[in-house]
Amino acid sequence: MVLPFQLVGSRGNYAVAADAIPHELIQGLSRLRWLRVIARGTAFRFRGVAPDLRSIGQQLDVRYFLTGTIENYESKCVIAIELSKGADNSVLWSERYQARIGEIHETREAIAANVISALEVHIPQSEARDAHLSVSENLDAWAKYHLGLSYMYRFNRNANALAARHFEEAISLDPRFARAHAGLSFTRFQDAFVKYAPDTDVAIADARRFAERSVELDTLDPFCNFNMGRSYWLEGDIEGAFPWLDRSVLLSPNFAQGLYSKSFSEVMAGRHAEAFSNASSAFSLSPLDPLLYAMHGVRAFALIEAGNYTEAAIWANKAARAPRAHFLIPMIAVIANVLTGNKAVASEWAEQTRRMRPDANIQQFLSAFPFVDPDMRQRVSESLAICGF
Repeated sequence: MVLPFQLVGSRGNYAVAADAIPHELIQGLSRLRWLRVIARGTAFRFRGVAPDLRSIGQQLDVRYFLTGTIENYESKCVIAIELSKGADNSVLWSERYQARIGEIHETREAIAANVISALEVHIPQSEARDAHLSVSENLDAWAKYHLGLSYMYRFNRNANALAARHFEEAISLDPRFARAHAGLSFTRFQDAFVKYAPDTDVAIADARRFAERSVELDTLDPFCNFNMGRSYWLEGDIEGAFPWLDRSVLLSPNFAQGLYSKSFSEVMAGRHAEAFSNASSAFSLSPLDPLLYAMHGVRAFALIEAGNYTEAAIWANKAARAPRAHFLIPMIAVIANVLTGNKAVASEWAEQTRRMRPDANIQQFLSAFPFVDPDMRQRVSESLAICGF
């Protein structure tokens, strides 16, 4: 629930922003298919200096609140926003934004985009924590889904299997839960992409099948469309992925993972300028995203395609150091550092790759990253071969 913001100090000439920004947040959040948002007509009835969030939550069955303050001073406007949990008034996330008084209306869209992206990360994390604290047998489909998400984003074989089990349990409780089917597609994508599964062909078929079912159940959910698009990668059909990934971003323009996935498809298709731009946008929207390493990796690929090897190595090294990066990511750092002539650093990343996956090889890499451009494939192959892959 988004409450009208409070004005601190002088009302100034832009007091209307105290209602305008929450209104835009309500509109933006209402596009998130997994989140129920209280309408403006009800939310704005609770205008007050210190609203009782616990009482409001009980009245309207609301779990989370966005509140904020706006303070005008000198030539600036400071906007402070908090995401709180209604049950105990705990603060899950907060941020402060500054804008020049005359530019407040121009910055509203950027603030809304940042806040919506933050909620995409922090609310699922909160739901997962609650689920971990509960007795597993008592969890409903919603809780089991978020518990699955918490394992899915750990990016290792055992956690991925646990995630799949929780999604399956969610589906058994609610067979029409579209996002649980999409989550199951995501886990099978991991099985195929990172080669967890012994039978990759079965994992590829499952990733498509579960994604198709999720879209069938909810055609307007960005996460479902995102997983449908990614399932095409596994078959090397980059162009087939674009309509679904474009649709995921159209449905939710602030969906960072949708933007990242578009950037991945673009860099595989050789459109390096668009890829770098979309990967950068994804990062700005979600700088703590569980796919952070992938966003950096796409930027590295885009710069390699552009021939800017020095900067590519910077982003590739960041990608390889990012939390939860799988074995294919340090291989990107191998390539970028070979191309810059830094064989020593490339060798270090090669050793890390082998510690993570002793059987890592060029064919695995090109299967995961099906570059359309034969010159890019050659550069990748020759760089990895130099380090013994």
